[in-house]
Amino acid sequence: MHRRKLLKFAALGAAGILVSSGAFVFFEKFDYLARKIVMKDTAMLNIDSTVYDQFFSDVEKQRKWDKLFDKQHKHLLKWHYYIDNPLFRLHYASNYQVNRAKIVNTFLLSTDFFVNKMDVSRPIKYRMLFDPFLYPCSNPFSNLYYPDV
Repeated sequence: MHRRKLLKFAALGAAGILVSSGAFVFFEKFDYLARKIVMKDTAMLNIDSTVYDQFFSDVEKQRKWDKLFDKQHKHLLKWHYYIDNPLFRLHYASNYQVNRAKIVNTFLLSTDFFVNKMDVSRPIKYRMLFDPFLYPCSNPFSNLYYPDV
């Protein structure tokens, strides 16, 4: 085998891998990605798996992600989740962090985490899907909810 043929095969193989992985990221369901993000970012909390199931079933019923993110933001989140690393930064990395925080904040605001003064040792229970128009007036980020230092 000549060197040029070897380089052509290697380039075709690399292109095939890139196309197949790109298709995987493109066609993956956003709900599955959001579940992985929430579970990864709340791993240190005491949360039962049924809380995740209840939250994501309510999100699916009310199509919450379609209201929060348009199609471009969903694809941006997918690509950043799979490709982002400390050595290689994709464009709009700050936008990715903001959108990722929106997903996790929506989950935490749907639970009793802030009502229980962010106590990490207590088991967290699901209340209802967070909607600022349905909840009574409260500020979960108020200093009243922070643990005494």
